[in-house]
Amino acid sequence: MPENLQDSTPDIVPVEYWDSQRYGHDDVSNSSFFMEITDRRAVNGQLYVDVASEEGDPDDLMSATFEINRLPGSRTDMQCMHLHFNCDALAMSIYKQDNSYILRPEAGVTIRQTVLPNGEHAFILE
Repeated sequence: MPENLQDSTPDIVPVEYWDSQRYGHDDVSNSSFFMEITDRRAVNGQLYVDVASEEGDPDDLMSATFEINRLPGSRTDMQCMHLHFNCDALAMSIYKQDNSYILRPEAGVTIRQTVLPNGEHAFILE
């Protein structure tokens, strides 16, 4: 197989809270995480991003896949991100359409409102 079509080796980097002292800011980070990027764009057109706590449960992983996809029933190619609950369960697909995002939760997935500690409203996907 030509070199540009081979699977890439995952790129794993330790990371902390984005506004922490590690990155030249004032806040102290409470924990360390790993961010892994697996570039399979040349093989199947996908880019995988996984983020997990260094000391946490291996199943408590934030995982997203980026690709070009089509809305069900459409023939229009568009940017797409799949958000996964874990390696076996897709949570939602998010499609970019002009200046909007189309959120398509998987069957059986619910979205409910919540209030953040600072009083802002948000949503929980479960």
